[in-house]
Amino acid sequence: MITALRHPLVALFAAAFLWATSAAAQDRDAVVQYSTLDALKAGLFDGQITYGEMARYGDFGVGTFNGIDGEMLGFGGRFWRIREDGRPEAVTPETETPFAVVTFFDRDRVFALPQGLDFKALAERLTGELPSANTPVAVMIHGRFPKLTVRAPRPKAPPYPTLAEALKDEVVWHLEDQTGTLAGFWFPAWLGGINAPVWHLHFLSDDHSRGGHVLDLTTGEGEVALDPTPRLTIILPESAGFDGADLSGR
Repeated sequence: MITALRHPLVALFAAAFLWATSAAAQDRDAVVQYSTLDALKAGLFDGQITYGEMARYGDFGVGTFNGIDGEMLGFGGRFWRIREDGRPEAVTPETETPFAVVTFFDRDRVFALPQGLDFKALAERLTGELPSANTPVAVMIHGRFPKLTVRAPRPKAPPYPTLAEALKDEVVWHLEDQTGTLAGFWFPAWLGGINAPVWHLHFLSDDHSRGGHVLDLTTGEGEVALDPTPRLTIILPESAGFDGADLSGR
């Protein structure tokens, strides 16, 4: 089931937090996404929703920040930002995003992380574990990674370029002997304009010293958990830029 809605701007979280809501309010089998991949590709880098608001819909996810000022990943009820200096920092609830995807993560399918795989081989292995060819899946992997290649974008100011242009000067790090968590999603091809039909993973080291969007890796010992999520809600931006953008792909 897919729904799209306009969000009310609600003030949330007056205190420092673990990002949580009451169990009664949680739909644990839904993905909630703000904006669309096509909108981000078009350079719509300013959003009006905060991570405090997004935390109402999930304790796990990936995304970015206004001006594409960093990569976001969240798990275990905490959200993190990795900026161009490569150092993770905790996200404050009032921080806004132009694009984010969250869910309440459940360990529905768990298996050992195959060792010695690069990113392409890992993606093929994960795809082979999918229970459905048409249902989005959240994935969390904890383990040791002998090699990791990660990136973060450099922040941009208006007038914004397209995402492809903005990423031409991204910062890339080649890391070794890292232990930490990969968090992300897989979306089916028929949702390609909404989100990328690939395994989209972000990394955070256990000591919270390194992270970023994963470009390549080598796997060591670890564990994989998958969470198929049959409901998808898309929150559309309320802005003149979004209302006037041509997202038809023509």
